[in-house]
Amino acid sequence: MTLGHPPPATAPDLTDDLILLAAFLLSSAHGLLDEPPAYGPARCADGARRALELLDAHGAPDPALTQVRKQLEDAMCGSMAEVDLPSLLRTTCDQVLDVVMARRTRTYRPPAPEAPSELNGR
Repeated sequence: MTLGHPPPATAPDLTDDLILLAAFLLSSAHGLLDEPPAYGPARCADGARRALELLDAHGAPDPALTQVRKQLEDAMCGSMAEVDLPSLLRTTCDQVLDVVMARRTRTYRPPAPEAPSELNGR
């Protein structure tokens, strides 16, 4: 496994990347039917890593989420025997929750409604 995807030669296609993520999640779920239960958390963490990678590739990267992705990459790309997975998952969950809460508490200003004269001209 490599750390992240190499930069694409052309603009990445979000649809293709989401299909690949869905395929990864489904194949992981299928594999877990016959794999040891301990593999589940690692596969879920890798799915989160892949989703965060898509955010970096297709959106405006958020430094906090990029840091979470890098933590997950370091864990997934190294020896899993050396990873304290429960601690990693607690930490990364808290970090992502911080981002979610920050995004929800920002002042949201909906676009101003158009004046009636502008609406009639359409």
